[in-house]
Amino acid sequence: MRGGVPVSGEHTSRYGGNTACIEVRCGDTLIILDGGSGLINLGSSLLQELGIKPLDAHLFLTHTHWDHIMGLPYFLPAFKHTGKMTIYGVAGMDETLMSFFQGAEVGEYFPVTMGKPTVDVKFQELREVTRVGEASISYYYLNHPGLTIGFRVEYQGKSLVYIPDNEPYSSSNRALVKENDDNSFLARIDREIVHFSRGADILIADAAYTDEEYVEFVGSGHSSVTDALKVAMSAQAKRLVLFHHQPLRTGDEIEQLVVKCQERVDALGGKLEILSPAEGDQIEI
Repeated sequence: MRGGVPVSGEHTSRYGGNTACIEVRCGDTLIILDGGSGLINLGSSLLQELGIKPLDAHLFLTHTHWDHIMGLPYFLPAFKHTGKMTIYGVAGMDETLMSFFQGAEVGEYFPVTMGKPTVDVKFQELREVTRVGEASISYYYLNHPGLTIGFRVEYQGKSLVYIPDNEPYSSSNRALVKENDDNSFLARIDREIVHFSRGADILIADAAYTDEEYVEFVGSGHSSVTDALKVAMSAQAKRLVLFHHQPLRTGDEIEQLVVKCQERVDALGGKLEILSPAEGDQIEI
């Protein structure tokens, strides 16, 4: 649920302090969205779950910023189990990612080497729509430093949209993007992201800043809570998960953000449900 760096302490215990990692189950298919520090705990639980069964994991990465890939060298099933792991990303990402597995082998990222991966690790460049089991995964480019994408997972008529790092151009370039009916290039990109999120059963969206904080961080590549709310309501999503919380955001502060957002939705007569799950929570669509 966190962005930036993993944190621990009393103030983070209610919602968790690990960085981005979402486990998605579509029948027997295991899909993982991003490999932040949350991937470490996921790996431990998978080892217990798998037993003697081989691993078959599909990891989709939005980008290679450290908080979204730092769990890779410590994902134990890749080094302690059998099976396969397919990592999906945009063109050119494979070279960066392979260095993490090679670094884990020689101890570049930790003083004790973890050895070579024992599972078959493959990198696959994303297609317009990627099929994994019965699920289909599409992607769209986001406004964030470096090459960053978001994902839409569809399975048996249900949909999950994951937009963890994005700053709407209507917020970061107000001098250029002025009105909702603006037909400029930047305004059209904002509308395409709304279209990409249309009707999502769950929208997991970047809500890194409060409105007050965002004033100091315009152009950082992250959304305010209001930005996330606008995308969700415009897209007519059913549930919005406020995501990528600031490392020092306390449990009380996160809870207050959820309450305030829900109050705004209710005042507008909307049906959107606002959520901020705790680490390890499960949501069924």
